[in-house]
Amino acid sequence: MNKPARKMKVLVFGAGVLGSLYAARLQDAGHQVTVVARGKRYNEIKEHGIVIEYYDSKQRFVTAVDVLDRMPADHYYDFCLVVVQKTQLHSALEALSVNHKIPAFLIMGNNAEGQQAITEALGRKRVLLGFPNAGGEREGHLVRLMLVKIKGITIGELDGTISKRLKDIAAAFRAGGIKVEFSRNMDAWLRYHVAMVGPLVNALYMAGSCNYKLAKKPWIIKKCLQGVREAFRVLKANRFPVEPPVMNILLAIPNFILVPMLRRLLNSELFDIGAARHARNAREEMVRLNEELFALARKAEVETPVLHELHRYSDPSFSSSHTQDKS
Repeated sequence: MNKPARKMKVLVFGAGVLGSLYAARLQDAGHQVTVVARGKRYNEIKEHGIVIEYYDSKQRFVTAVDVLDRMPADHYYDFCLVVVQKTQLHSALEALSVNHKIPAFLIMGNNAEGQQAITEALGRKRVLLGFPNAGGEREGHLVRLMLVKIKGITIGELDGTISKRLKDIAAAFRAGGIKVEFSRNMDAWLRYHVAMVGPLVNALYMAGSCNYKLAKKPWIIKKCLQGVREAFRVLKANRFPVEPPVMNILLAIPNFILVPMLRRLLNSELFDIGAARHARNAREEMVRLNEELFALARKAEVETPVLHELHRYSDPSFSSSHTQDKS
């Protein structure tokens, strides 16, 4: 860990896998961290602290943090990190809005519909956006996870500036050993991320929610890539610039190169732990994100037949038995 340039008071709202990771890393870096958790998770952190085990090294770490069972209304923190699924965001905003003393809320997570609800609840000047760089699962009070070491978290201001507070928050994460990248259009970044992962996760459901099975079905992977290209057309028709721009290059790569690349990624423990396990427990979130893309498609009058076909598999009642075993 690097010594932080300035000790910060940080509130972490959401004590799942990712909230636990960042709370522990920020606390271990010397910041004063308080976690908001509820029910059983509140009791686990109160009794055991945050217990993290990394899949690659099998090392286990325990970090003691302050923990609350509700959002504090009258306490000041330098920033509040919010890590919840999209389906939990509305109720989270209701809870967060009671505090008028926190100057910055860093909202991390998938979002294709935009930021209006967030800015209405918290005030535009207090909102920053971001996306994490880890995945994993919880087993009781133990958090098992894997960091995506080749990529850092991505954060940005709504107006695209690289502000002092953005740099200060980045420094706090970096002191905890977390890489940080900046985006000048985080709203578009999040939409294009959904356009990438939405079809991929639905393809995963199509293969029985198993990444190793999906790796053996190149015809589903090709359909996934068709869905991604449809989703990009939707966003471009709504005049969202591609963010990050490197995605334009990625989609220009022909399938005979992309499909083998994806098959190697899918056939890995990194994808299993970092993505597939979360996807299996996040069907409601994926349905919501699909619906947000479809709303944008209707607005721009863009047809999305492949996205709709893939979307059926986000419904667990639509069995993977519908998938024919093609070569």
